[in-house]
Amino acid sequence: MSRLDIRCKVDLPVYIIANNNGGKGVTETKTKFTSLSLSGGFINFKQSHNENKIFGLRYDLPKHGEFEILGEVARSESDGFAARFYNLNRDAKLKLWDYIKENMADDISCPYCGKENTQKLRKCDKCGWSLNFYSQDYIVEHEKESFIKRLDLKSSLFSIEDLYKILNYVDVQILKIGKNLDINEEFVGSSQGILNVFSMIRRVAPTDVPVLITGESGTGKELTAMAIHERSQRRRKPFITINCAAIPDNLLEAELFGYEKGAFTGAYASKVGKFEYADGGTIFLDEIGELSPNLQSKLLRFLEDKIVEKIGSNGSKKVDVRLIAATNKDLKSAIAKGSFRKDLFYRLDVFNINLPPVRERDEDKVILARYFLNKYSKEMNLNKTFTSEAVNAIKTYEWPGNVREIINRVRRAVVMSKDAAIGPVDLDLNIPVMQMDTMTSLREVRYSIEKQKLIEALRHCNNNISKVARVLGISRPSVYSLRKKYSL
Repeated sequence: MSRLDIRCKVDLPVYIIANNNGGKGVTETKTKFTSLSLSGGFINFKQSHNENKIFGLRYDLPKHGEFEILGEVARSESDGFAARFYNLNRDAKLKLWDYIKENMADDISCPYCGKENTQKLRKCDKCGWSLNFYSQDYIVEHEKESFIKRLDLKSSLFSIEDLYKILNYVDVQILKIGKNLDINEEFVGSSQGILNVFSMIRRVAPTDVPVLITGESGTGKELTAMAIHERSQRRRKPFITINCAAIPDNLLEAELFGYEKGAFTGAYASKVGKFEYADGGTIFLDEIGELSPNLQSKLLRFLEDKIVEKIGSNGSKKVDVRLIAATNKDLKSAIAKGSFRKDLFYRLDVFNINLPPVRERDEDKVILARYFLNKYSKEMNLNKTFTSEAVNAIKTYEWPGNVREIINRVRRAVVMSKDAAIGPVDLDLNIPVMQMDTMTSLREVRYSIEKQKLIEALRHCNNNISKVARVLGISRPSVYSLRKKYSL
């Protein structure tokens, strides 16, 4: 195995600062580094030291001055010990790298694996490390690659729950999935479908064209509209939301366009409509497929001239409003049935964003669940995690209520779970239980389980036979045989 850092021979004086054997006072012993790397060095010091002992190191780098860091005994040998560096800050590391470059032997071998590099390649064809040491960005790329390889070495010791904790931390705290796109913090995901949505939001936001957002209930249509508004030139103006299905038809017109005093019974004062109130900003009409034919006609007229006429008024007012509409209905079918105007549809459908349901965002299911688990745990000052069984249940469940259902189930689980680890029961995710009384033989039981596991593995591995074979612990020919057996 190749080294993870470049090591070079040096003759650099160093002081070891440690508690003396009696535990009273501190001693400083002068000795020297005989080899050095970014992560540690070998110190010529014949006095024995126990592994993992912590001590101070003070050394003077030529041209760069004095540095004092912490070290740990990593390995003892007859002529000294290997030290692992601890609190090496960025400035100290860059200056140490300059010193290492100056002291690297001018030979033709790779300093990581030792393979000869007679052709002066910029990348070792054996271990894969970059050998372009004098590149300005070398140290940055080296540290990234070194970190990934170190993590790979340690990951074999992690349990599956440890891995989920790490992924949760990376997703939410480091990568801040969704946040780095200036999109509402609950609008998270990394599947291709949702990344395409993010891309469309970025493209359409700076324009003023109407947008029609389609998708099932709970997929995040309002969050999408809000994300468009927040990235537009109108972000400092109002963002107004109206749910067309939640307001009776006779009140919706007054809500949208406003009315004058005395326009109808109960109109004791004039009211500004939502279109006028949103002047300069964005209005979001959710469930637009529920509009009556009369309101569809008035909305079409508004889209054509952007003029608001209050109920009971003889005058009108021109407003500057961007319209974003959303629906979970198939408007083309509604047009065919005569319940939705064709001309209005084409006015709205200038730019369409279709939100994928959660069941088609496989890798996002766990990302979303972990995100909301982290969010609600912090709000309640708790430390909750998912069990591996809960994660499997989250992956296999279809989530008919989409993101809204994930939010509700996770929030309830955080509140109701008595344990730190949340299981499938806490999420109220019913794992299918085989009804044994319907089975007539052990062969049928095995047939049913084997087929179900194969279906799950094929779905999880996107029909990659090699991956399926590894997951199930069988050979590739066996996978092909089972697919043929079960006609999959």
